[in-house]
Amino acid sequence: MKTKIVRAEAFSVKLQLKEPFVIANETTEAADNIFIRLETGTGIVGWGCSTPDAVTSETKDTVLRSFEVAKRLVVGCDPTRVNLVNFVLESELAGNPSLKAGVNMALYDIVGKIAGIPLFRLLGGYREKIETSVTVGLNSTDLMVTKAKQIVASGFKSIKVKCGVNVKQDIQNILAIREAVGSAIKLRLDANEGYSVEDALMIVKTLEEMGADIEILEQPTKAKYLYSLKDVTHQCSVPIMADETALTLRDSVKLVKLEIADMINIKLMKIGGITNAIKANALAELAEVPVMLGCMNESMAAMSAGVHFACAFRNVEYADLDSALDFTDDVAKGGARYEDGYVIPSEEPGLGVEVQL
Repeated sequence: MKTKIVRAEAFSVKLQLKEPFVIANETTEAADNIFIRLETGTGIVGWGCSTPDAVTSETKDTVLRSFEVAKRLVVGCDPTRVNLVNFVLESELAGNPSLKAGVNMALYDIVGKIAGIPLFRLLGGYREKIETSVTVGLNSTDLMVTKAKQIVASGFKSIKVKCGVNVKQDIQNILAIREAVGSAIKLRLDANEGYSVEDALMIVKTLEEMGADIEILEQPTKAKYLYSLKDVTHQCSVPIMADETALTLRDSVKLVKLEIADMINIKLMKIGGITNAIKANALAELAEVPVMLGCMNESMAAMSAGVHFACAFRNVEYADLDSALDFTDDVAKGGARYEDGYVIPSEEPGLGVEVQL
């Protein structure tokens, strides 16, 4: 017997961060998360979450307004026909990738519950856990070092260090963190578009000369200047990852075709959900370009979807799935858990998350 979506609702919640999160182009103290609830005629409820951000040109208000359009398109649809619903939303609703991501993950939550298996197994189940980095935001050197030590003390083995404002200060911060955490901890740098080509090459060269091993440099240059990123990629000894440059599926095609970066950071909120992420990852895998699964300031509801995705596919070699650690009052309960530096998806059907509003 076919089931239909009979109800679609959106609930906006502002989640408070434990401390301000500072990057090269933004400071965040609280994050708007819009929880999407879809219900079928048989009473199955699917949850998703949209986290709007300036990088996707979305706000809480634009998501809520556009949800009214999405609601009319989704109600009455068969939730198991995820690709069809995704096509309808892409065709009838321009932009709004985080809204589409929220609806898309709610559909997958329903499908997983119908099948009685967790989403990562439904999608292919390549692995049962994945190592994740945890981020140190921009701050004074002492506070960044303290945060890095806390991350290591919590069992994590990979740290993402925000940079991109002042090269000299960034070098000081990174060297201090490397000395504090030791050589066994992986350090990834994320400049959030803050460097010129020359700055990016200089910081990597200087850190290498100082013996501070770096695993990845993420989005060193402005997203709109593709060939600046390519210049860094082809001259730098450290792998370069595209993030802000990789907003859409079309962006992923360009990045792969033009050999712009060594790696791509896929975020469900940027790409428009799991369905589109599957396509972007497949494209990257064919080109032998590894993928990181990253996150925005996402509730556990959305982040759990990312964890399921990251564990489902071989080509997702890296994860930066730590946002749910940052909130004081997340209304999403259950979901993924952390253990010994890894993030582990729930074994409950679907996303394995319950939202308590």
